[in-house]
Amino acid sequence: MTILRNAALVLSAAFTLSACGSNEPSESDAQKAITAKFEGAMGSAVRVQEYRDFALSGCRQSETTDGVVCDVGGSIVLDIAGTPQVRPFTEPVRFSKASGTWTAHRP
Repeated sequence: MTILRNAALVLSAAFTLSACGSNEPSESDAQKAITAKFEGAMGSAVRVQEYRDFALSGCRQSETTDGVVCDVGGSIVLDIAGTPQVRPFTEPVRFSKASGTWTAHRP
């Protein structure tokens, strides 16, 4: 009986922790949101080619509005009118989620 109760507690904790993770974007979701923001703001002359050493860290609830603010590190390779340019990308980004899709914003 004790083993069954312990197993139930472990499973309950696992489900709780996995639900908490949904309050933050995955690295893939964050990249998609940042790409949409860059390409939407810059128009057709700029395309995101890739991310290098991309990492999210220090995610926390936004104090001023909905969403989470995460520190983003790495670099982004932009195709600017046919010329690839590597830009460091180390700044906080606010992410919000609506209808299952993450969106990137300035914090």
